[in-house]
Amino acid sequence: MSNQGIESFIRPGIATAAPYDAKHHDFAWQHPELDRLMSNECPLPPTPSVLAAAHEALSQTNLYPNSGQDLREALAEFCDVRMDNVILGNGSTEVLDVATRALIGPGDEAVISVPTYAFFETQTRLHGGTPVLVPMLDDFQFDVTGILAAITPRTKAIFLCSPNNPTGNSWLPPQLERVLAAGIPTIVDQAYLECGQSPSFAPMVLRHRNLLVTRTMSKAFGLAALRLGYMIGDPPIIDALHRLRIPFSISLIALRAGLAAVRNLDELETRTAFISAERRRLFHALLEMPNVHPFESEGNFILVDIRRTGRTAGEIVELVRAENVLVRAMTAHGLRDAYVRVTIGLPEQNDRFLAVFRRAISTTGVVAGSGPASP
Repeated sequence: MSNQGIESFIRPGIATAAPYDAKHHDFAWQHPELDRLMSNECPLPPTPSVLAAAHEALSQTNLYPNSGQDLREALAEFCDVRMDNVILGNGSTEVLDVATRALIGPGDEAVISVPTYAFFETQTRLHGGTPVLVPMLDDFQFDVTGILAAITPRTKAIFLCSPNNPTGNSWLPPQLERVLAAGIPTIVDQAYLECGQSPSFAPMVLRHRNLLVTRTMSKAFGLAALRLGYMIGDPPIIDALHRLRIPFSISLIALRAGLAAVRNLDELETRTAFISAERRRLFHALLEMPNVHPFESEGNFILVDIRRTGRTAGEIVELVRAENVLVRAMTAHGLRDAYVRVTIGLPEQNDRFLAVFRRAISTTGVVAGSGPASP
């Protein structure tokens, strides 16, 4: 009998790939007393109509879910496209992964504007591809010329994010048109679209067959735990992605709750207005603080340059955690240990953050150890 372990059969690159680190999520769940302003979650709970739809679906969980055709139709109308332009996913992460598997294989390249959502790079590597990272310009403007110059005969995909995480700024239609003119499949993640006033690129798929747009119901809709996202693209590529996607990957609860949410767009407008107002308030308060530089954002977060404080991002994170507020250092997003990102929370959470952050960037700082130990 062979003693050869099954790990020897695993495709090269998988066993050595860095797994997603969820310790900060686990830590936040273990400490519900903390203000969790680190993961770009929506602070507003689901509406009563969404909760009622989810509760009703619970009574039918002995049955397999349907395909979500009614939700696809509702989302297509919401995005000004056709139903055959839309594929659902277990979060936008599923459709991003399926699209990467469809486009990227060993020897292929994906051009990625960075800093951005790290999932683009990790999935490219997992499927055997090589990420070609194009840094943003010094003022965090998108380097369209650099992206186009990075394209080679091996380029099979371009990954963009608008509004971009973590910088918060958005692509403009003329910029995207320049990239699309290269003819390379271009995936634009618009997870944070409903958090501000950025332009939707969904209708552009009707004119550009090489454009794929991902959206999620985790952010402004506030359904992060239900894992519900979708992708918009040309029908032939959407049909191909349906063949790759795992059947029944979306629960009936998520499908019903998502449908109730997208049918109540007045509530979405209220949520967008709340996030935008609190973001503006937080931004202007940060502008008044010494030695920090916040960046304007259209997402539900703000990136802050803390280099002039004399502290590292890691130190800032620990200091505010000691006073029961969680924010995120941006080293995992390819930025130096000089940037932190804060999620827009409830007004009282934002007020606490401002008070704690002001002490953390001061010369005296805060008293460490008053909060739970970090993970």
